[in-house]
Amino acid sequence: MKKISIAALLMVFAFISNALLAESVDEYISKAKELQKTGQFDEALALLERGHAEFPGNSDLYAYSGLYTGMKAGQAANFSEAGLLSAKSFELLDKAVSLDPANPVALLFRGLMSVKVPEFLGKLDGGITDLEMTTDIIGKFPGALPVESQILAWNLLGEGYSKKKAGNKAAAAWKNIIRLAPGSDQAAKAEENIKNLDIPAGGAAEPVKAKAAAGSDKPAGDSSALESKGKKAFDMGEFQKARELFEKAVEVNPQSAFAYKWLGLSIAKLGEVGYDDRIATNTDLRTNLVFASLKALDRAVELAPGDMELRFMRGSLGVYFPFFAGKLEQSIVDLDMVLNSEAPDSLKAEAKYMLGYAYQKKGMSYWIDVAVRHSESEAARTVYKSERPEIKRLDEEKCEKPCLVIDFVLGFRDELAPQTAVWIEDEEGRYISTVYVSGFSGYVKEKQVVLPIWAATSEFKDTDAVTSASIDIGHHLYIWDLKDLEGKKIKKGDYIVNVEVSYWPSMKYQMVRTEISIGGKDDRKVVEEGDFIPYLETRFLKD
Repeated sequence: MKKISIAALLMVFAFISNALLAESVDEYISKAKELQKTGQFDEALALLERGHAEFPGNSDLYAYSGLYTGMKAGQAANFSEAGLLSAKSFELLDKAVSLDPANPVALLFRGLMSVKVPEFLGKLDGGITDLEMTTDIIGKFPGALPVESQILAWNLLGEGYSKKKAGNKAAAAWKNIIRLAPGSDQAAKAEENIKNLDIPAGGAAEPVKAKAAAGSDKPAGDSSALESKGKKAFDMGEFQKARELFEKAVEVNPQSAFAYKWLGLSIAKLGEVGYDDRIATNTDLRTNLVFASLKALDRAVELAPGDMELRFMRGSLGVYFPFFAGKLEQSIVDLDMVLNSEAPDSLKAEAKYMLGYAYQKKGMSYWIDVAVRHSESEAARTVYKSERPEIKRLDEEKCEKPCLVIDFVLGFRDELAPQTAVWIEDEEGRYISTVYVSGFSGYVKEKQVVLPIWAATSEFKDTDAVTSASIDIGHHLYIWDLKDLEGKKIKKGDYIVNVEVSYWPSMKYQMVRTEISIGGKDDRKVVEEGDFIPYLETRFLKD
């Protein structure tokens, strides 16, 4: 009998082992689906990660990773975690589409996420385009997706059109579900959706077609008169009028980088206005302005990529805008381009300053992540101590007595300035007066409560006079004139001073309160507890 060498046996063993361990793409996806159905998202994603290592160029694997990461974002415990997972989801879905731009699975999943996430994230238009491409593919190749996925694609497309107020297109999309699955629950729901659409009488449903590139089906006209009027309105500070004129200008000439640039800047100027009572009817008002501004500036850069002044403007706004705009990395690229260009030294100096600010914000995001993800760690304690400012003192000689001095520290910096309220109750817990409340909470009132104790106690009584811009990390001092809601001096007795703070997106929160005696001799109380209001001092100063 011929002997088999040890080397040959090892080769055979290795081949058998690899055959047993190796899985096809379909097997990876099938097993991941089973895990996802039982809520085991981490296990499903870990399995798909193995698939990426074995099949690094497979679009389907990245598509399912993106979908399940997005589904996990929907179950996140706080906004910060949801935002990070959502961003990761789109990163994976973008990778899936880049690997195979005609993959209906990748397009469908990215379209699904884009339609379902909040509209202020600016994903809706891209999602509609993805879904139009998906339905175009299944129209030409019906076997490209199973029927249930085709129904999902048409349903999402109808939902997207509905959000864009394109009722006729939404109806046309949902009619395809009735055609695909007559008599089904999905068809019944589609019929109900169509009935609920606001379509003008006699308006026929438009056929659903893939979107053409912006401006490609419309010749560029002469928008110079509108642009001139818009720039004049901008220079006079009439930013709403400027926006309307530049919006008309880009309709006339969708190839005008000038019009898109000043449209973006006009909208950005509208967003500079602080919170006011308009926020009560539209809580996404300023958020939508941020994304509308960036969308216009992105189009301007697309049309004039070598315009360094435009790059600087987009880069600067991307740094100044809140974190949820997601433009910090793009801004750094824009500003670096200005530094490495033939731009004047004065513009380069400004770009260098903005780059420093951008990296400062980027560095701060790591500290916030430590506080959110590792809140009980020694590193988080170091973050709180590093951010805590020194305590300052009041010159009592400058106070109009009698008065109550409320002296406190906010000890944490989030992506956005927190919402804070300072108010007074009597010793029985009855509301007396609000001394200060942040702009968003004061104006939005019961439409979106982020300071629950202040909201329940004050019932938003007479808060307009004390509502002002949000305060941030640092030392803050307020002086109460001892007057109640009706402007009358309060009686002598014991009172309770309350300070409440709520951060977003980290969802950090603290409430501090202390009693103080008013009307007799001078009194002073100090509370030092927690990390977010680490110091509160109240002092009654008599005549």
